Amino acid sequence: MYAWPQKLLRRRSSNARFAELIHPHIRQLYRMAFRWTGNREEAEDLVQDVLASLLTRSVALEKIQRLGPWLIKVLYHRYVDLYRRRRSSPIDEEVDWETVASGTPEKGLSSQVEMQRILLQALSKLEVNWRDTVLLHDVEGYSLLEVADILGISVGTVKSRLHRAHKKLKKLLNEGTISEGHPC
Repeated sequence: MYAWPQKLLRRRSSNARFAELIHPHIRQLYRMAFRWTGNREEAEDLVQDVLASLLTRSVALEKIQRLGPWLIKVLYHRYVDLYRRRRSSPIDEEVDWETVASGTPEKGLSSQVEMQRILLQALSKLEVNWRDTVLLHDVEGYSLLEVADILGISVGTVKSRLHRAHKKLKKLLNEGTISEGHPC
């Protein structure tokens, strides 16, 4: 008997298992990649690059208890590695935030898009580290511990950055608010 059909069958079942593990996280990976790159094609390339590097590691992926945060951490580090050469900072200061706002997968009613645009403009004025922390914690819903792990910083630093970022966002959003009171 030939051994190669056995190897082929194992490879196919491994790829199916990989797809099963990764599929629930694809949208979130793309969303974060898009927020970091500000460009659809670059975000797709970044996610594809990460997934291609993990394709043969489905057995190891099965052992990871919280796969979502771990994948975002891998994505973030890959982003930093790929874009460090082109930028002085891992997050592009020149991202067109209006494009990001209009291109997000959750595009909804025009008032929601307008509110999102205003928030993204305020986010663009934050320091890069603060923006990363807010995006991961407040937008994506990661816990303080997960954000600390993803960014490779202490929980105290995450708390400090969130506090300062929230304070700055409040100031920026109050400055841009129309004087008429609109209930949220």
